[in-house]
Amino acid sequence: MKINTTSIKKLFSVSLFTVTFLLAVFTGCSSNNVDVPQEVVNPSAVTNFKAYADNGFVTLKWTNPQASTFESIKLYKGDTNPPETFITEITDGSTSYKVTGLTNDKKYYFKAVAYFTGEENAYESSIISATPAEQFIKTSVNFAKELVIGWNLGNTLDAYNDSSNNSGLSAETSWRMPYTTKDMIDAVAAAGFKTIRIPVSWHNHLTDTTNYTIDSDWMARVKEIVDWAIEDGMYVILNVHHDNQTASNIATGAGKFGFAISTTSTTVQNKSKTYLGKVWTQIANTFKDYDEKLIFEVLNEPRDVGSAFEWYMEDSTKAKSYCDVITDYENTCISAIRSTGGNNEYRYIMVPSYAASGTMQVTLSNYTLPTDTATDKLLLSTHAYSPNEFAMAYSDTTFDSGDKASLTSIFNFLKTNYTDKGIGVVMGEASASNKNNTAERIKWVNDYFTKAKNAGIPVVLWDNMIADPDGNENVEGGYNGEHHGWLNRKSGTWYFPSIIKAMMDTVGVTGYSIPEYVAPTASSIGWNESNAVTVSNEQKTIDWNSEYKPSASSFANAKEGSILKVSFTASGATLRLTSADWKTDYNTGDMLNGQASGTNINVTASEFYYILTASDATAWKSKGLTISGANGTITSIKFLANPSVN
Repeated sequence: MKINTTSIKKLFSVSLFTVTFLLAVFTGCSSNNVDVPQEVVNPSAVTNFKAYADNGFVTLKWTNPQASTFESIKLYKGDTNPPETFITEITDGSTSYKVTGLTNDKKYYFKAVAYFTGEENAYESSIISATPAEQFIKTSVNFAKELVIGWNLGNTLDAYNDSSNNSGLSAETSWRMPYTTKDMIDAVAAAGFKTIRIPVSWHNHLTDTTNYTIDSDWMARVKEIVDWAIEDGMYVILNVHHDNQTASNIATGAGKFGFAISTTSTTVQNKSKTYLGKVWTQIANTFKDYDEKLIFEVLNEPRDVGSAFEWYMEDSTKAKSYCDVITDYENTCISAIRSTGGNNEYRYIMVPSYAASGTMQVTLSNYTLPTDTATDKLLLSTHAYSPNEFAMAYSDTTFDSGDKASLTSIFNFLKTNYTDKGIGVVMGEASASNKNNTAERIKWVNDYFTKAKNAGIPVVLWDNMIADPDGNENVEGGYNGEHHGWLNRKSGTWYFPSIIKAMMDTVGVTGYSIPEYVAPTASSIGWNESNAVTVSNEQKTIDWNSEYKPSASSFANAKEGSILKVSFTASGATLRLTSADWKTDYNTGDMLNGQASGTNINVTASEFYYILTASDATAWKSKGLTISGANGTITSIKFLANPSVN
């Protein structure tokens, strides 16, 4: 809640002392030549004055003035504005007060008046209101329910560049996501989502790797996106995401920064805790004045990266040893957050077990929640792309009774061991990969989201914007399980509106708007064959050893929206558009008959169209282009600088 500018009501005295004092203050404030004592110019009203309603009472919180002459706070309440009923005077420096004996469902107004030694002026806070009611009793379980349903800004702020990961793109777009805009966030809110999870990687945005200082521009960018979501009325989950490194990298430095989960190396553990403590201190200080709409998630899927049991653990003894390390790390994070003060003293914090798994009962059974100075403000963070055979990298495309039984087991366990015991749970990631089975995925939604809701657990949908049917990858079984595309972020439309609608209906959201994504055609993107320039008519089978290198002159008139067309003898080729030095891949523009996958593009028809971004056009005009690939034969390459939509 944002507080309005403080109004000041001055109570004047006719005494000569007061007139002289006011004249001194006026003179001191208007002259650069007068050395004015701090206590003369600093007296002011309290700041961060807020009211938290509960059942039959309201808790008032504020920040006291910093002037050395600060003496006391008088609190007032009333059922009309302005409030005039005196409650109490606080002289011990306290920053909170519980107003009891209030009537539920009745609106009350509150103000705080600050007094200072030697002053006859009283400085009033802004007037705030609150309505006590039984439903305002906030437990972690009830708070989790308020999140209702969420969406992940996946593969975006959690993405990063390194020597093997497309260094020609910015961190935010390096995993093929478009640059995040307010329109994207607005589209998520309009579709009915009440929560947005913003995964962020921090270790690759440090300006000082000794003190782990986060780059100020990166922090500002994260804050900008958080603010957009808050403005839309959504809850926001902000985390430390892909900062989990291998233990060997943390032990040796190796140019890597972050944390690692090790049960044997105190060096790794100490380095990890130092990193986490310093990073969370910076994040918490940046967001300390945000209200409970902002939730911190201290770790994402913490695990022993690179080990044989990184993602699946059956041994109870091993699970206990790893979970104890995770709890220790989480204690460090929570201590850092709480110590920054402000609203962070009471902020809700999400904490995961090993790998954040909601399905590995052996790890959850051996996990202990960290300690916390705030009462009932911890939420268990879990992930479950389940049932795995249906939701991830297998050929199972049918949601059947066995799948239902699997979900029953998962949510019964979480309900019995957590929500029924008063511990809130958030399913921070969940989805079912697209296998050309929309009707079956709707069945999955109806069952998954119903059982989650009955267990008191909100579900946050994972979205990596890969929406084409799974099965195109050259992996065992023909599936990679990572086709979790839901929102077309460039147009603000949804690939599978019927599935999103099923989610909203299942959890009880109404009044949503879910515009359907319409696949482009050659005509709709403005392709005109007769106006296109032929770049090459050479027929060539591409196998990574053969490539086309059209010069910059071929793209002299390139601009945002220009179109490159590559024709093949058949569909199914792999294509790569890159710079001459192979350091920059061009695959963030809109495409027709293709889907970016890593550094490459999977071509799904015999004619592929690529629509240039502004940065593509600039690069191609100055550097030209390298076209390569595999598993196909190119017959022609054409370029249209000035398309016109029919």
